[in-house]
Amino acid sequence: MHSLLTALLGLTGAGLALWGFGRTLRHRYRARRPGFSRLGRRSGWALYAAGGLLLLLPDVLAGVLVAAGSASSDVTAVLGTLAWLLWRAAVVLGWGIGAIILALTSERVVRPVHGGVTRVVAAVPRRDDLAHARLRRQAGYGDFPREWAALIEHDRALAHRLLGQGNHFEETAHQAALRDWSDPVTVRAMEALVECDRVRTPVPPRGTRDVIGTDYGRAVAAFEQAVTAAEANAADRHATAS
Repeated sequence: MHSLLTALLGLTGAGLALWGFGRTLRHRYRARRPGFSRLGRRSGWALYAAGGLLLLLPDVLAGVLVAAGSASSDVTAVLGTLAWLLWRAAVVLGWGIGAIILALTSERVVRPVHGGVTRVVAAVPRRDDLAHARLRRQAGYGDFPREWAALIEHDRALAHRLLGQGNHFEETAHQAALRDWSDPVTVRAMEALVECDRVRTPVPPRGTRDVIGTDYGRAVAAFEQAVTAAEANAADRHATAS
């Protein structure tokens, strides 16, 4: 009877430990009802601990309820004691590994580790990053914006210059070119302005690390060149008219 009860308690402990392990992991990654998930994780830990206790001491707990029979010989007693020592060592090892897994998958550990890995991966230069750096160096875009918000502000400043609201030239120069929509150079600048409006989005495309590599970044770079050309053309026409 004692042996049967010991086996039953051991199986019960194994079931509780597995149930608690799975319950803890399942509720740990639930996005909805965070309070309920927290309660589920705690109950899972309790089940895991109770199952580990039953697995570790099934014979002791069975002896509380049913008296154990005497060993038939000293050899049997020694072998039985050795078997229980090996069993307990295996249970402690397995339960400890499971506890380490549950601890390492907790939010306190996963969140900082995930953040650190993300930062390290983001800092590793990719082939596109090298190509963008080479483009900036060759095209003289060292001061060109790198962030999306700064790029939008730069686009607006260029539009401000093109539409004759700045003070870069005298009024006659604006009338000569920047406000002469029949001038081909000004027309190209206006087309570049329209292209920027067409490709601009509120947020950068996913995975953007340098705006110069996006359609909007390239459009703003072309717009900047067109505005500079229009202003130079306006200055030349103003100088010729003078």
